[in-house]
Amino acid sequence: MKYLGRTSAAIAIGLLLVSVTQVQAQTDSQMGGFPMGGSSGQQRGTGQGGRSGFGGGQPVQGVVTAATASGLTLKTDAGDTYTVTVTDTARIMQNRQSIKLADIKVGDSVTAMGTVDAAKKTVQAMMLMDIDAATVAKAKANMGKTYITGKITAVDADNLKLTILRSDAVSQVVAVDDGTSFQRGTRGVAADVVAAGGLPQGGGRGQGGNRPGAGQGAGGTQPSGPPPAESITLADIKVGDSIMATGALKSGVFTVLKMGVSGPPPSGASRRGPSDQPPPDGAPQPPSAQSSDAPPAPPQ
Repeated sequence: MKYLGRTSAAIAIGLLLVSVTQVQAQTDSQMGGFPMGGSSGQQRGTGQGGRSGFGGGQPVQGVVTAATASGLTLKTDAGDTYTVTVTDTARIMQNRQSIKLADIKVGDSVTAMGTVDAAKKTVQAMMLMDIDAATVAKAKANMGKTYITGKITAVDADNLKLTILRSDAVSQVVAVDDGTSFQRGTRGVAADVVAAGGLPQGGGRGQGGNRPGAGQGAGGTQPSGPPPAESITLADIKVGDSIMATGALKSGVFTVLKMGVSGPPPSGASRRGPSDQPPPDGAPQPPSAQSSDAPPAPPQ
């Protein structure tokens, strides 16, 4: 009876986690370095009419251009404008703390999760994650100096150079050397990016066992934690890979200290199941029908 009781409790907790788990996130982490979401208003896995539920499709992330007593207007990195309606029951987080809608200001970066209508550019928000404008500005200033996120567009192995299209749409050539550490997946680099001045986000996929319940055995064994990151080399990095890295300027060139690399998904492939990206503000995250390893673009 005690065993059945524990099993029932474990199942109930698992269902609760699935119902509230989520986006950079990041990877990430953000990604990379910027708030989770990075959808640019392009919803994935939406149903009829372009609608997606709390767990269906990507959240909408953008800069607040207007704020009222009942909602917000967000401009995404793609230039789309979304109207966000916020109910009294919506959860609003900033720096791991609950805040009020009135605390969100124009210029803040907000990730809105809820019922999204991509065609009408509306969100009925069940959760908002806010990062204040000053923090966003600082992170933008640090991009390419202490950390970098984006996609590889060229690899010059002979000269130990990589060209990266950053998540803020700027192309930058970076250097690697004997002190550079490469690893598969961006999750392990997300915390370093935050420490280097980037914004918290989820980091990439590619490090299995990080989702809630991952690694649990048949007897309800608790996971021992995420597996260690897989070390790779410069030869493993390809054009099109998403990266998240820390480093420093040396003679005017950003030199990578630590880089996480996530390859693009196979053509036509979809990823299903709860996202393994933790939320930027320590909030629960809804499952995503599909997600990308590409670091989210920063607010414009």
